[in-house]
Amino acid sequence: MEAPHKGTDFPMATGWRPYPLLGWASATLLLAVSWGLPATAALWAGLDTRLHAALNGTAGNAFMAKVWETGCDPRFAAFMILTVLAAWLVHLGRERGPGFAHDLALGIVAGLLPLVLLALNMLLASEQPAPAIALPNHIAIGPIMPSPESGAGATAAFPAGYAVFTGALTAMLWRGFGRRFGLLALGILLLIAAPRIATGAEWASGSITGGLGGAFLSLAIVTGTPIAHALYKLVHIPARALVAIFERMVAALSTEGRENFHPAKQVLRGMCIGAADLVPGVSGGTMALILGIYKRLIGAIAHFDAALLGHLRRLEIVAALRRIDILFLVPVGIGVLLALVIFSRVIPLSHLVTEFPEVMFGFFFGLIAASIVGLLSHVEVGGAPGLIWLALGAAFGLAAATLVPVQTPDAGWFIFLAGMAAIAAMLVPGISGSFVLLILGKYTDAIDALGRLDFSFLLPLIGGVVTGALVFSRAISWLLNRFYRSTMLTVIGILAGSLLAVWPFKDRQFEMIAGKARMVSADPYLPLSFDLTVAGGVAAMIAGILLYRLLDRLAQHSDG
Repeated sequence: MEAPHKGTDFPMATGWRPYPLLGWASATLLLAVSWGLPATAALWAGLDTRLHAALNGTAGNAFMAKVWETGCDPRFAAFMILTVLAAWLVHLGRERGPGFAHDLALGIVAGLLPLVLLALNMLLASEQPAPAIALPNHIAIGPIMPSPESGAGATAAFPAGYAVFTGALTAMLWRGFGRRFGLLALGILLLIAAPRIATGAEWASGSITGGLGGAFLSLAIVTGTPIAHALYKLVHIPARALVAIFERMVAALSTEGRENFHPAKQVLRGMCIGAADLVPGVSGGTMALILGIYKRLIGAIAHFDAALLGHLRRLEIVAALRRIDILFLVPVGIGVLLALVIFSRVIPLSHLVTEFPEVMFGFFFGLIAASIVGLLSHVEVGGAPGLIWLALGAAFGLAAATLVPVQTPDAGWFIFLAGMAAIAAMLVPGISGSFVLLILGKYTDAIDALGRLDFSFLLPLIGGVVTGALVFSRAISWLLNRFYRSTMLTVIGILAGSLLAVWPFKDRQFEMIAGKARMVSADPYLPLSFDLTVAGGVAAMIAGILLYRLLDRLAQHSDG
């Protein structure tokens, strides 16, 4: 019999275990019974009143009203769940072979049970008047921040469905993948719950009951019955077969010295690049540099050349796919496309940048500032010549950051040229492709066209992007191969100069031009007082710095 692979032991029950089953089932029953006893029911009612008053009382502040409004948007909850999925994909990227198949099957099982419990809750949950209707002294957020998502409905489900799902997910991830995953899911439960309690859309007791009930029921099933194990075995068989097929494909298509086994890791890197380039002032090239794949990405794009056409003409398909590093380029491209869809349709970054400019730009300011320090520790300056390259790059980045938007034609030929200019900027770390579109007056148009799939705008834009990528990638690849240190020092200088573009504290002025709000000026200032807005910007800077440290560890400064 084959020896078990390290890290492939099933962490849940493989047979019937009456004591854990009875224990967790009893905890679920006691939770339900607590609503029928007058003493405990009064405690629940008091908790509802106190938590609602504490959170809803902050809604008189405009910044907190924005926070609660955004947090109530169902798209925010969807994004939080996608965050858990991304963390699992990072974890999956650390395994290969049997360990990869094991974690893949276990992750599918961990996601299915919460969905089943959510469906049951939708059938069995009761409806009661929402806190915004039933509780006195409620501060309505709708009049402060008018939005269809910010107002509370007339009724609220009990227990809260989102809490059942995330509570079950917390238990499954904690049991299957460890404490860190469990705490991540628990944190997301709290982030989703707080805005809904603050706006009066959900009862605090409904959220707590749903979260605990979902967790207790999940633990009863996975620690006391073989149901999860049976499902795992059903999923594990095709998972191992798929992994074996993928291993053979990797062996056939990989170039020497390249790590291609984990497409999930490359998809996530592509999502980071795509998300970064949607924010004016932030470069996808910068993100590729932070993630350690910049040189490899430029090289792969540059290999769409005559040699590739020669391979295709001779029907040397495997050689052609190796030349463009297909096992790297395709997952990264998928990640970029996913980011464009998610951050234009699910969580519109343009909305977040408009509503929370200090937080969003503070985050990217911290991320880019930390990357400058990190990159300088890996590139030797080399005295006065190196300092000159740094200074030239900083001057160029500063000049680009101080440009202001202009009004430009809407013709297809200009959109094509704008696409070429944007991709050229994206390929150079420190210069944002979306910022170039903003300068050319096409950023809002591009985001809107992407959101509604307006191909009359998207097709010429994509044509310009593809053309620009083929042209400019060769020039950048040539510079990196022959003048790596001076090129990198110039890039780091550009990053430093571009920090002005993402400084979070600016007096931004908008004007209505052709029926659209367009930013016409953004004057930086140093905040002299400390309030929630400044606190949010500073906290976001710290978060950006911490994220860089995480990404730096993931990248390990390797383009391999």
